[in-house]
Amino acid sequence: MNELQVESELSLVKVIALDDIEETEIGGFKIEYKEAESKFDVPRWVAYILVDKNLVKLADIGIELDVINSIANEKMLGVHKLSELKPDIYKKINFLLKNLRSKLDNDREKSFEYEKISTSVYDLINIRISKIISLASLPFPPDDIQKLITPEEYLLYDIVRLNIQDWRKSMIGEEQ
Repeated sequence: MNELQVESELSLVKVIALDDIEETEIGGFKIEYKEAESKFDVPRWVAYILVDKNLVKLADIGIELDVINSIANEKMLGVHKLSELKPDIYKKINFLLKNLRSKLDNDREKSFEYEKISTSVYDLINIRISKIISLASLPFPPDDIQKLITPEEYLLYDIVRLNIQDWRKSMIGEEQ
């Protein structure tokens, strides 16, 4: 999971300059001069800093729609069926929620937005966890399992699957 976290922090996100940004360096990452309203990519960890300093805003605000659509898709499918998520959805969700949390400061509108999005995220995660556990308990997983789950979900799936296999072995005393 630590490797996925590092990968997430290093992955690029699109931001929009709120004002002109002079050439600068943040932790060894060089940013060329950017005009106000220009879009550019920076590593996620740099974006945290730039957003915190009110120099940029996130360009990708469609993640809320992705979450809502994913919940609807999951509810339509059966217990052993998963919809395919974008591989970086959890990275984007994490970044969005951190960004919103940093701006709460008794702002009712931001608090409401944060609660709404985080509730939807928890709904999606809980649905996915239930399905992943169900799939991990099958003797033979679906062939397309790695295509259907994110790297973070695959870590959960693999741990649960191995624990279930070990538990089964201890209950029936046989090799699977």
